[in-house]
Amino acid sequence: MKHTEVALRRPVTTVVVFVALSLIGLLASRLLPLEKFPDIEFPGIFVQIPYAGSTPEEVERLITRPVEEALATLSGVETMSSTSDENQAQIFLQFGWDQSMGAKGIEARAKVDGIRHLLPDDVRRVLVFTGSLGDQPVLQLRISSDKDLSNSYEMLDRLMTRRLERIEGVSRVQLQGVDAREIRILLKPDQLAAHGVDIAAVRDLLLGSNFAVSAGKITAGDQRFNVRPSGEFKSIDEIAELTINASGLRLSDIADIEMQTPERNYGRHLDRQYAIGVAISRATGANMVDVTDRVIAEVEKIGRLPEMSGIKIFSLDNQGEAVRESLGDLLSAGALGGLLAIFVLYLFLRQVTTTLIVTASVPFSLMITLGAMYFAGLTLNILSMMGLMLAVGMLVDNAVVVTESIFRHRTENPDKPIDATISGVKEVGLAVIAGTATTIIVFAPMIVGTKTDMSIFLSHVAITIIVALTASLFIAQTLVPMLASRIAVPPQPKAGAWISRLTARYVASLQWILGHHWWTALGIGLVC
Repeated sequence: MKHTEVALRRPVTTVVVFVALSLIGLLASRLLPLEKFPDIEFPGIFVQIPYAGSTPEEVERLITRPVEEALATLSGVETMSSTSDENQAQIFLQFGWDQSMGAKGIEARAKVDGIRHLLPDDVRRVLVFTGSLGDQPVLQLRISSDKDLSNSYEMLDRLMTRRLERIEGVSRVQLQGVDAREIRILLKPDQLAAHGVDIAAVRDLLLGSNFAVSAGKITAGDQRFNVRPSGEFKSIDEIAELTINASGLRLSDIADIEMQTPERNYGRHLDRQYAIGVAISRATGANMVDVTDRVIAEVEKIGRLPEMSGIKIFSLDNQGEAVRESLGDLLSAGALGGLLAIFVLYLFLRQVTTTLIVTASVPFSLMITLGAMYFAGLTLNILSMMGLMLAVGMLVDNAVVVTESIFRHRTENPDKPIDATISGVKEVGLAVIAGTATTIIVFAPMIVGTKTDMSIFLSHVAITIIVALTASLFIAQTLVPMLASRIAVPPQPKAGAWISRLTARYVASLQWILGHHWWTALGIGLVC
């Protein structure tokens, strides 16, 4: 036990090391991102290919089957399913938990791009999605008013969406239940037939007349100019005046052109009134509680703007507040359990100083664990907090065994406290290490074993328990012996004390068990 000898001979260094580790853990507790659940990436890829105005059979034949054949060549695919309807093709691929979805998403896009020439020419977009628990909105708001909000997209986008997106830690703000107005061109069939105009030609003309491209650069002497033709429509009147054919026929002669709000196939209501939803998502690695607090503060400022008079903003689902309450409940339960553990220790150790030395392993181990979690890139969530709370009761085991052994050896050799302390640690050192290792090995498969749905989540519990137990073992063989060697040996309990009677009964029971092997074995068999 060289580390024990070093700790005994260099007490100041030992104390400084553990105080420094505790300060690092204390700072880490303030810097660790708070989450409800860890940001676990789901092992699946969702491919969506919009193709409006077709039939399910045509979509399956022209799009779904070629894309499925291409994606089937990806390695690690466990299941693949697809759906084809009149507007799109959807393909879902599921992989194992040990696969990187970022890399697989790039591979999937490359596979689809490789067969792009086999798809219909009018397929414009191929969407590839990956997801994780962190993609869920952390805050849901509802906006309601007595006045009509169906045409308020521009105002809400300017006053709310853009301001909230500027907040640190916010990745996306999405308005739900209100859409930006769009230009709708309704062709008149009778006019089309009267002037002999082809619908496809009108569509191609609109696409070719509304563009924004770069035409390159012009160099003149020591000057260089960027050339960008301006071909975008700037108003509805420009669209209406678009010439259709050589006879001067304009678009307004064969179609009605107007700015309209898109038709909605869904709606949101609050207290039986039309409402608008606002979903706020946080950036990866951002502290959920801090983000929601900053958003709520900004929403209160937005609500006091003159343009928002008569409009009410409600917080419908605040994940940050839920996380704060959940972690607070876990912390309270853990603190209560720690106090009960200290009380039980005092009943058996019978000395305040000894109890404090033993219980010192709990805060030191927890602080070291928090520091390790921060540098490992983990977060403080319900699962990691659960691991810390479960470890509280096990952190004092090593310290209790080592302390009892030290005091027994010091009672036998009162003139040599340092040598007696080293002897006491050596006597139980191997047993303490073996006991800690057997506990750790139970949780190790959750980290290094086969990745499953359950092990991915429980690994966050296992990591905190393993780090905390390892820290408690190191503390029990360094800091605890150093402190125990510098205090008086606890006095022996009096003959009539309850602990003496309990010890006497235990000794009598142990003697009976050792003297009645068959009865003991039968009792064990019946219990099991």
